[in-house]
Amino acid sequence: MKKIIRLLLLVNLIIPIIVYGQSEMAKCNIATVARYTSAGAELRWIPDNKTIMRLGFNSSFTIERSDSGSNKFEKLVTLKTLSIAEWDSLIVNEKNLETRKSLELAADFLFAGNEAEQVGINLNKGISELNEQKNKEDKIYSIFVLTAIKEAKVAMALGLGFIDNTVESGKVYTYRVTLNGKSTIYEIENGIVNVEATSNPDKYKNEVLVYPGDKQISFAWSSKPELSGYFVERAAEEEREFKPSNTTPFYASKGSGFDGPTNGSFVDDSLTNYKWYRYRFYGNSSFGEKVMFAEVKGMPRDLTPPNNPSLKQPQHVKPKEVLVEWSINGDLSDLKGFIVSRSNVDKGDFQILHNKLLSDKSRNYTDTTFKSEENNYYVVSAIDTAGNLSSSYSAYVALIDSIPPVKPQISSAIIDSLGVVTITVKLGKEKDLKGYLLFKANSPEHEFSAIEEAYKKDMWDSVAVKTVFADTVTLQSLTPKIYYRVKALDFNYNQSVFSDIIAVVRPDTIRPVTPLFTNVIVRENAVELFFVPSSSEDVVEHIFYKKTDVKGIWELLSTSVANTDKFIDTTVTTGVTYFYSIRAKDLSGLYSDYASPVNGKPYDTGVRPPIENLSATVEKKSIILKWEYPALKTEYTFVIYKKDEKGQLIQYDTTKDKSYTDKNTNKENHYAIKVFTNDGGQSKMSAVQSKSVE
Repeated sequence: MKKIIRLLLLVNLIIPIIVYGQSEMAKCNIATVARYTSAGAELRWIPDNKTIMRLGFNSSFTIERSDSGSNKFEKLVTLKTLSIAEWDSLIVNEKNLETRKSLELAADFLFAGNEAEQVGINLNKGISELNEQKNKEDKIYSIFVLTAIKEAKVAMALGLGFIDNTVESGKVYTYRVTLNGKSTIYEIENGIVNVEATSNPDKYKNEVLVYPGDKQISFAWSSKPELSGYFVERAAEEEREFKPSNTTPFYASKGSGFDGPTNGSFVDDSLTNYKWYRYRFYGNSSFGEKVMFAEVKGMPRDLTPPNNPSLKQPQHVKPKEVLVEWSINGDLSDLKGFIVSRSNVDKGDFQILHNKLLSDKSRNYTDTTFKSEENNYYVVSAIDTAGNLSSSYSAYVALIDSIPPVKPQISSAIIDSLGVVTITVKLGKEKDLKGYLLFKANSPEHEFSAIEEAYKKDMWDSVAVKTVFADTVTLQSLTPKIYYRVKALDFNYNQSVFSDIIAVVRPDTIRPVTPLFTNVIVRENAVELFFVPSSSEDVVEHIFYKKTDVKGIWELLSTSVANTDKFIDTTVTTGVTYFYSIRAKDLSGLYSDYASPVNGKPYDTGVRPPIENLSATVEKKSIILKWEYPALKTEYTFVIYKKDEKGQLIQYDTTKDKSYTDKNTNKENHYAIKVFTNDGGQSKMSAVQSKSVE
């Protein structure tokens, strides 16, 4: 059996030699970290391969140092692990029990050797036994590495740690760690590390974001490479001492192949809503120390809405009343009340129908403000004492309509030189208007005949109701006039009474219908005019007029084609009030009346241009900021912003010059500038300009 074991070991040694002899040697790196403390520059290192680690124990490590940027290294010391006798003495004299256990653990690994790890292999169990043995060895090695990193005495005793107490404060040094031994399998790369001999008490501080939830609080932070293995402690608002939330460290993770930044997160659940909790967050440093990097507090809140109300089909119970009824199930202990809303479309903007919240006992509501001319959809919402809201599905009410449209009005009827008559009907306000039926007669005493019906297909037909009708009459007639009237029809086929009769005189002597302004939108450098064009069919253009004195004379501004319904005036000055009117001109050269005037006054938005070409230079540890800015009609002030310790831009100083000197500088400085004018305007914040001061 011993011969078989030796043979397997021999094969395991020979095969790597053959493989590496035919290709490039595998590389092993001496992982090295360093920091500056009151004792000096502290270094720790460890080869990333167990075989090379053993080689280092059997030989030694040389520590060299150079000033940063220099390739000239000076030897400081050669270190080797302690002998068995020295280890025994060190362990016996150690007073701290935890440190003594770590020393004993390291000594067991160091002096046990590979032969002890090979004892007990049963080849009858095959490869699985060998794999189990390998996993066991890797676990022992991992525990050993963590111990060497965590305990400074262990690292020093193993020859894997060193403190350089000859460094000068403020300087930067580069250290090189070399293993004094050769490997036939691995190419050993030296450990290189830089350290600045300055203290940074805020090195590990980190911002933790707090996200309150329902009976839980979530936390998130951007992971720093200096810390890993997180611990969290918690104290409720009435507790003075913090208690650990986890005994095993957790780690920030990222997907395979992702090289971007990682984020740490933690969720604490089963909490009491509306109660404050304080938290402390810790991480293990590269030297195995547990350091606190943040302390925050948070309060969980009730975010669970009530069950959705179940809305019944609303009923049109009376001519002016719609009854809305609903039910609700589940836990109603924190139910505060109900809200009833209405919209004219299924998924539209629902408007609340009452000023006060309905009682939590309410299960119905009577709507007396519904729109009889349009669709009516209802939604019922439940709200709890925490303000959480849930809503029912929308429900439609079928109205009983027996009311006809109001008496229609013909706003104009114009005949041109060719005998074409244009009849314009004033559009009714009924939401369920289906359209109009046009009638004609040669005398008001004659029976009127229907000559055209213009109806929409249904309520959802997107085509507008026709209000302009055209009829052709002969100009060679003994009757000087032609007469028209209309009826309106809704979608329930309720028919209105006749409109008043309108007479049209032959030939065309009627001026175009006057256009109508519908809206005026004022901007900083323009006035937008929206209008209803003249409804006369023979209109060829619209003419716009402008003046600045309400009693002044209209001045020609512009003309546009007849089918235009918007005009933009860009020839304006901010702060000046302008009056506008419009006329229509037809094919016969007839002009309509001036439209009722409207006015607009371009306003100042208050937005001012930002600064340009911000630069920063360092002179005698002062930072000089310079920038460019165009001339304005009003006075302005530059406000200097500077980032504080939390990375937030805060107001730092003001100046009226286009330069600023900061004498109170830090190592890292970040500035931004904003412009404020005496008339209340302000610019956007400039881009941040950063500058370091050594």
